[in-house]
Amino acid sequence: MNVVTQSYPKDYISETLRKSAWGIESLGLYPHEGIHSDWESIIGNVANQFGTEQREELVGILKSQLGDGGSALQRENLDRLKQENTFLVVTGQQIHLGLGPMYVIYKIASAIVLCNDLNHRFSDKHFVPLFWMATEDHDVAEINHVDLFGDQFTCDIDWKTGVGGIPTQDLGGLWDWMKQKFQRDPEALERIENLAQLYQTENQTLSTATAKWVSELFADFGLLVLDPNVAALKRRAIKIFEADLFDSSVFTAFSDQSAELKSQKITAPAHVRECNLFWIDANRRERIVKEGDGFVLVDSRVKLDQSAMREILENEPERISPNVLLRPLYQQAILPSVAYIAGPTEYIYWLQISKTFAHLKVTVPALIHRMGGVVVSASQNKKLNLLGLTPQELFLDVSDLKLRVVKKLAGNSVLDFVHGNIENGIKEYLEVLYQWESDLLVDAKKQSEAFLKVHRKTTDEAISRYLASKLSNDAWNSVIGMQNDTFSVTKPQERRIFFLQYLLGNQAGWLTDICEGQSYDSESAFWIINL
Repeated sequence: MNVVTQSYPKDYISETLRKSAWGIESLGLYPHEGIHSDWESIIGNVANQFGTEQREELVGILKSQLGDGGSALQRENLDRLKQENTFLVVTGQQIHLGLGPMYVIYKIASAIVLCNDLNHRFSDKHFVPLFWMATEDHDVAEINHVDLFGDQFTCDIDWKTGVGGIPTQDLGGLWDWMKQKFQRDPEALERIENLAQLYQTENQTLSTATAKWVSELFADFGLLVLDPNVAALKRRAIKIFEADLFDSSVFTAFSDQSAELKSQKITAPAHVRECNLFWIDANRRERIVKEGDGFVLVDSRVKLDQSAMREILENEPERISPNVLLRPLYQQAILPSVAYIAGPTEYIYWLQISKTFAHLKVTVPALIHRMGGVVVSASQNKKLNLLGLTPQELFLDVSDLKLRVVKKLAGNSVLDFVHGNIENGIKEYLEVLYQWESDLLVDAKKQSEAFLKVHRKTTDEAISRYLASKLSNDAWNSVIGMQNDTFSVTKPQERRIFFLQYLLGNQAGWLTDICEGQSYDSESAFWIINL
């Protein structure tokens, strides 16, 4: 087993993200975009915002949620967090029955690697990874299933409030279904039984089960895990909640920033509302809307006047739950975080809220795009080796992949003859006509385009026939099958395959390898994990 790093494959992420998150030129939509952020400035701003009392309170909550467990490094990180020279690198995700697709693991590993990088760069400071469990989200359909080997088991869960409170003692036939998938693997069956016992512990919820599981998985790397649905933490963010409820300038700031995204041809992913908060309790999570001088819960139609809402903020702040736009501000109000590791959609969310950070005078962290990856099985690598191909080459489009195979089979001269020399010669020819300001340029371009169209078609047919003479249909179809599955850029593996599949099958040893990475840069942004 080995792990190779590379830059993100072409078309795996948008040019917008490649430019903002990994490039050297920012979009100018957020104060600290991407890996080239001004870390000194960010660290100084966060240090000034968080005092000893707030750190002590946060550590107390984290220790309470961790319980009696935790590794020595996790305990050490908790003690460090009380000190003014310790900062967090945060990532988060809505919690899932089976931890979710691979990208969730990649997000957590990314936070750990960035901490490794920053700890090396700033030896007089400490950087600690933290996983923010989005326990207040209530879209059960997003988290009520487990995928294994292309098959899915969905648990029938009737739940209307934050998913963190879902009891996990009875999940239907989930555990039997998982055992069926690994019926010939005694070690996997034992792991499933241990997982079932974790979930079936008395009074266990999806929040507490997930926290324990994730904490144990990343214990050696000191990861801290937080359920932010805590009254004391929300009390720290009351000014943010008040501003959203009673000050229309928050709506204006969100709207203005969304317009700036649009001016750069970026679609704002979140709908901006006059109120960006939910009501949450044991039975429901429903959106709060402004109506007249007061507020209404959109589903139940319960009405609250301004006085009642202020009383809720004062006495029961846990009843208030931020939406996707306010969540980053809540996060920064309660955590000494210098960076947030975001997925591609999250990254655009954060670009959408920078004016609101400034308006509410909330310290802005660096916005960092997560690392990505693909897992390549031993049998796939064997097939690639027979053709002399690398996993990286499978990210090429079909035409370029064919050319690459021809190059390996027939040599560079044939490849240059059938493709490169002709197109480059025509390009140079047209450039000369352009420099001469020739009246024949327009006709020449039309004729050249028509010729190149025929040339490309002919070349493609010639390459296909050559490949057919050298490779069996089964061999080539196997390569294309791998490309469409494991190496697809339109349906990435990391969004379809669950980490659980590798964990149960004892094929997750690479987790340690990726978490030990020391560099967070564009050239090591994507893991090729070879089993």
